[in-house]
Amino acid sequence: MSQTTANPKSKSRQIFVLCTFLLTAIGLWAIQTYFEPDQNGTRLSARPAPARPHIEDQWLATPPMQRFTLTLQMAKGDNLMKMLLAQGIDSVTADAALDALREIYDPRQLKVGQKIRLYYQHQNSETKNQAKFAGLDFIPAPSERVIVRHVFDKGFQAVTANRPLTDKRFLTDTKISSSLYSSARATGMSPKLVLELIKLFSFTIDFQREIREGDRLEVLYTRRFDDNGDVADEGEILFAALTNKGARKAYWRFERDPETIGYYDDTGESLERLLMKTPLDGARLSSRYGMRKHPILGYTRLHKGVDFAARTGTPIYAAGDGKILAIGRDGDWGKRIRIQHEKGFETFYAHLSRYAKNLKRGDSVKQGQVIGYVGRTGLATGPHLHFEVWKETQTMNPLNLSLPPRHLITETETTAFRQTRKEIDDTVKTLAAGL
Repeated sequence: MSQTTANPKSKSRQIFVLCTFLLTAIGLWAIQTYFEPDQNGTRLSARPAPARPHIEDQWLATPPMQRFTLTLQMAKGDNLMKMLLAQGIDSVTADAALDALREIYDPRQLKVGQKIRLYYQHQNSETKNQAKFAGLDFIPAPSERVIVRHVFDKGFQAVTANRPLTDKRFLTDTKISSSLYSSARATGMSPKLVLELIKLFSFTIDFQREIREGDRLEVLYTRRFDDNGDVADEGEILFAALTNKGARKAYWRFERDPETIGYYDDTGESLERLLMKTPLDGARLSSRYGMRKHPILGYTRLHKGVDFAARTGTPIYAAGDGKILAIGRDGDWGKRIRIQHEKGFETFYAHLSRYAKNLKRGDSVKQGQVIGYVGRTGLATGPHLHFEVWKETQTMNPLNLSLPPRHLITETETTAFRQTRKEIDDTVKTLAAGL
């Protein structure tokens, strides 16, 4: 049996065909990759491309305008209409602007001292005397701006806008020279915050007898600034310490919940007490508790309270949470209020010039709420508040009261309170070091 062998020519032909195929494929790939232009891989859409925004011809035809402002301040007896007319704005235009404003804000709520900024505009070819009233704005609250603007061919429109505010912290550390008020004011604290500070310490300090020259005051407080760097609001007191008679009393602001914000010492006791010792600001103690000769009747008898001399109209606060037992005139006391509190306490306020609006017997009041105003009704030689405190049926000296704290930090709040204290203390150290 014979054995066949492969044909060498056939094998060479197969190798040639295979190489030719591979070379052709490589050539086609190179042409597509390096020589043909790139194809756009973006998917096509049947929707047309967006057109240019349409601008009405009347706006295109409006020439550039020049603007300027005029700032006014509301005085006693002013209203917004009166102010606009006084600037030469015609009544029809003023009415239109106020109608727009009333949709979002009642102009009757504007108070004395409120600043109103008026806007005017005129064409480049015109003078300021030819400018037309273009709107107004004002700031009714620190973080809010109300704007009334003239919209082309549509009259006036009113909107509200938020004012973003930035908090900055400031530290006061000073020795008291003449009074806590004047010493704090000399460091740059605003009257509003100083009065809040005095109100806080009035629970534990008798400012008439206990504050001495050389006492030390430390306060960490905030101020809120607008985008222009101007003070928009006074903020809050974050920390306050008073060194009195060598003893330092320090308190930290702590928010237990959005409705309960108070000041607490390092043991977790609140600065606030059941009752305030001094239920008004900026007063002078004019008569103490005890036996005295009556300035009008002429004979000696027990003075069952204390008298605070102050200007007529000075606000009087409820010394604590409670319920009004009596309100109205009562002989020599003139206009007076009696309030019932917890734990058997009552407070009595006499010689008022008037009461807080809509206050009546049976109403509940909160500590620090304005209940009336200093006067001299009844038997009084001058404007002052007569203030009494009763426990059960016994009268007590308001300035010598030792009352329990209103609140205590609970065990579940301890961790959060300690963290708040640490953050405040770190800020105090940083500011004290001038960093």
